[in-house]
Amino acid sequence: MADKFDEVIGELLRPMSDLKLGPLDTTYLMRSDGSFVYTEGYWHPEDKVVGKLIYYPDPDGEKDIHGRRYASIVKEIRNGKEVYVSHRDQIGKLYRLFPDLPPDSHKLILAEYQVAFPRESFVGYFNDREALRYVMAHYPRVDQVVRMTSELFEVPLERLGITGSSALGRQGADIDLVFFGTPEENLAVVRKLWGIVYSKPEHQVVEYGKFWPLKIYVDREEVCTFYVYHNLLDAPVRDCGVELVREGVEAYGTVADNRHSLYVPVVIDLENVYLDGKPADDIRMIVYDGAVRGEFREGLRLHIKGRLVNLVKDGKKTPALAVVDGFDIELERFREGVPYLESCLDCGPG
Repeated sequence: MADKFDEVIGELLRPMSDLKLGPLDTTYLMRSDGSFVYTEGYWHPEDKVVGKLIYYPDPDGEKDIHGRRYASIVKEIRNGKEVYVSHRDQIGKLYRLFPDLPPDSHKLILAEYQVAFPRESFVGYFNDREALRYVMAHYPRVDQVVRMTSELFEVPLERLGITGSSALGRQGADIDLVFFGTPEENLAVVRKLWGIVYSKPEHQVVEYGKFWPLKIYVDREEVCTFYVYHNLLDAPVRDCGVELVREGVEAYGTVADNRHSLYVPVVIDLENVYLDGKPADDIRMIVYDGAVRGEFREGLRLHIKGRLVNLVKDGKKTPALAVVDGFDIELERFREGVPYLESCLDCGPG
């Protein structure tokens, strides 16, 4: 019996030539070997697509995609439970499975746990909005919950898309809903979401021991929200070069502006900044880790391990603090200045 893979993928896959301005955040793409890559952010070096390879063909794989078996690089089953694979182990597994990739493909100054795939290796991409229309037409429960979510947040369906494995035309375990809008429009959605999940625990989503501030239960279905800039000119890290200034920087700073913290990369403006123990100018922090979207409220004092870089655009250099793993950021226990203690990231409790 023939599978439905070619039929469904053929209906949803769009040619790479349609990506006139490059891949958007939350976009799935298909490589010529049948594997699927998920893009995060808007920073893509010339002729490259920065992202993570999520699913690859494997006859023994756990994932069924329209009748064909796939395995995941980012998750695996351990002791009967599904767990996330660490960033570092994902990279190691990727190179073992795809030895044709240049060994330095992940050595990106801003996104060390992403990979720069050759653009020519892709046969097409999946449009989030078109994928949403497809799954709503084929899966009544998805249609119902998406409409309820649209009404809950007062966002028209025209501003919504879908990502995750549903972008491939599947009904996933949850609904990865994409909101397209201006920074102000998207922030308004998030404020409504926070108003619900922080006051009504039954709507909170806790997975892998973590509370997720951008997820919500809608009619008992888990909805994970993602946010995309309607106008790409609003994306603060796009079409720019990057220079490494210094590795191993320890920083302290207070969140002054978090309007771009809902996206990947997470971008936050910091004030009252100290770099390596010395007062410094206000600086922008760039975090290429989607797991910390929505985590940083204005006024929070942060302790950060990262690297100092320059963003280069139109001949102008702008200093920034780059972080590739959310575990390198923690809440600081002092509100001002630098504590006399050694780095809290290296200390035990007490």
